[in-house]
Amino acid sequence: MEKTWRVMFVDDDRDILSMVDQYLKMQGYSVVTADSGFKALDIIKQQDIDIIFTDYKMPEFSGLELLAAIKKYKPEIEVIIVTGYGSMESAIQAMKYGSYDYLQKPFKLDHLKLIIDRIIEEKKLKHKEDLIRKRTIQRHRYHDLVGISPRMQQVYELIETVSQGQSMVLIQGESGTGKELVARSIHARSKRASKPFVPVNCSSVSESMDDEQIVEHVTGLLKTVGNGTIYLDEIAELSPALRLNLLQALESEQRKTGERARVIAATAKEIGELVQSGALQKDLFDLLDAVLIKLPPLRERREDICLLINEFIFKLCAKHRRAIIGVHPEALDILMRYHWPGNLIQLQNVIERALALEVDQMIRPDDLPSEIRTFSEISRMG
Repeated sequence: MEKTWRVMFVDDDRDILSMVDQYLKMQGYSVVTADSGFKALDIIKQQDIDIIFTDYKMPEFSGLELLAAIKKYKPEIEVIIVTGYGSMESAIQAMKYGSYDYLQKPFKLDHLKLIIDRIIEEKKLKHKEDLIRKRTIQRHRYHDLVGISPRMQQVYELIETVSQGQSMVLIQGESGTGKELVARSIHARSKRASKPFVPVNCSSVSESMDDEQIVEHVTGLLKTVGNGTIYLDEIAELSPALRLNLLQALESEQRKTGERARVIAATAKEIGELVQSGALQKDLFDLLDAVLIKLPPLRERREDICLLINEFIFKLCAKHRRAIIGVHPEALDILMRYHWPGNLIQLQNVIERALALEVDQMIRPDDLPSEIRTFSEISRMG
């Protein structure tokens, strides 16, 4: 069934709205009109819109402000700024904020249709490319992430979706689950892939920093990252006041410089507990939680353990110039029973420790740490 494309036109001139509405409906489009930016935003929250034309200059809520709001919350919508002032400056400004194109008043209705048809063709093509890309994803691997479990498949799909947008992302997962790998995968799949990826350890941001020092710190970050990705590791470790100052400074500096770095944050703590305790303020959580990706701990994806062991053996043998066949069945049984509080990092350390002991061909039970062997014996008796 052919999709019906929904087009919105926003203008405080109702005569223009009436003319556009009548013309586009005759062309077979589903049309929505709004005579203010505020009304348009309410409609966008409630309905699915594909393409939006908005007047540049409107009272109270301008077309540029509407464009910025749309790109923050629904980046997949294509927005075209309509200006009656013939100013290249306003057009360039609109393009920086993410406008697909600009249309100068007075415009011809067939020009309007040409822009719509071009966007539709591009969206159809992109949809086909997305389907092909999703079908060709190896089920057991996604970039540097490894896992065949349903939980990891869901993570891969979510990464694939959010990587094409601009929204902020919050990654939640226990220590050692691979939060930075997820952030790097999002960056690698995005249009920013050729730009810098800059990880920031939030514990390095001192509580003694005043507002001026925070702005200076953020300015330096933005110079480094440009239009790339900033990864804020363990953002919940910052005090609420410092965290809010840091994010506000990022947003303010991006407006000043025109650099639109993407922000991805991560925390090892449960989001609900952080909000309830007040460690993560609800308004800031809403800001960060444009997209939430929850990484499962290793104990909840045991079907991935064998894959991960083989992956670590392959990498570590190359690193240490060793050659072993794999893991003895008894040792594998012990590893499968363990609850892995340290997740992927702990599993990798166990394999690396065994290689350091210069195991002969296979990792056997005696090559594993005593606490892991003991846990397996207790769990078997229980």
